[in-house]
Amino acid sequence: MPELSIATVNGEWMNDWFTPDAEPAQFKAQFSRDGEVGDTDEAASRLAGLINALGADVVALVEAPSRAAELALFADRYLTTNGSPTYEFLLGDAGGSQKLALLFKPASVTLELIASSELSLLLEPWEADVDGDAVLDEYRFTRTPLACQAQLAGVRLEVIVAHLKSNFINHGQEQWQDPARRPDFIKAALRNRRRIATEAMRIRSYLEQRLNDDRTAAMIVLGDLNDGPGQDYFEERYLAHNVTDILLGSPYRPERLFNHAQADVPEADRFSAVFDDFVTDEANKRLLLDHILLSPALTAANGALTKIPESGRIAHDAWAAHVTGDGSHRDQRPTDHRPATVALTYA
Repeated sequence: MPELSIATVNGEWMNDWFTPDAEPAQFKAQFSRDGEVGDTDEAASRLAGLINALGADVVALVEAPSRAAELALFADRYLTTNGSPTYEFLLGDAGGSQKLALLFKPASVTLELIASSELSLLLEPWEADVDGDAVLDEYRFTRTPLACQAQLAGVRLEVIVAHLKSNFINHGQEQWQDPARRPDFIKAALRNRRRIATEAMRIRSYLEQRLNDDRTAAMIVLGDLNDGPGQDYFEERYLAHNVTDILLGSPYRPERLFNHAQADVPEADRFSAVFDDFVTDEANKRLLLDHILLSPALTAANGALTKIPESGRIAHDAWAAHVTGDGSHRDQRPTDHRPATVALTYA
């Protein structure tokens, strides 16, 4: 039976590698980020080496560049097989300098955008209290999810790429360590998490709508959700809930629960990013920020299109193989996130 491998990869500010949008799309020889200068070819080669090593048929790429011409340059130069581009791609139109994209091997699968008429819950604004002031304001996704579809074994497979609101706060460490400024930091941290939560809730509302229409709908939600399992400091003490668990669904309706592909990974390896947490004073804290969620139909027994058991992975070895030195500089690593992968089989 044929297989379809799927991955989510964070490009880590790929847009830095290209000329400004007002100019013709070209690679820059060098780029800068956080006060450091990096070699563009080194960084791009490492990211491409990682993507090529994964060999996935479909790759969700978050933090992709801002223009299709730029992504085409990357694919044409670095993602090739026998001199020809390995992947075609779809690039979302939201996200500014951190857009969402789907790379796909046309010999394995063809993807097309889902009609906007089917995506009102993802495209239209909604009311939400993201400031905690008990006032509902109009809200939109920070980056509108990229929703595409394919036909496999006569089954429509929906692929929804998401990159939820970041919880990063400028000069956050300075604010946290200053008692006079800490309350402002806490308010900003809670606001960011409420935004992540309402974006997750909105995606879940879309998934519920699709399951209402077709309880056998085959859907994958994947990408960088900027949150992971369990509760962080603010979720435990202030919000009293984890924000991305919302996407999986309610245990009161178990037939609608999504499956988390990375639950296959041993718990000690179930992380995709490593950061120092100045709030809890933890160095090298391991976080699972990159996720692949599968609708119930994709884990049902004897389905026409189904997940291969135990195929969920975090690509630690592939990532490490493309790091040089300690990987602390952008051009020493392919990205600051380890990719997540899963495989499906179909008749």
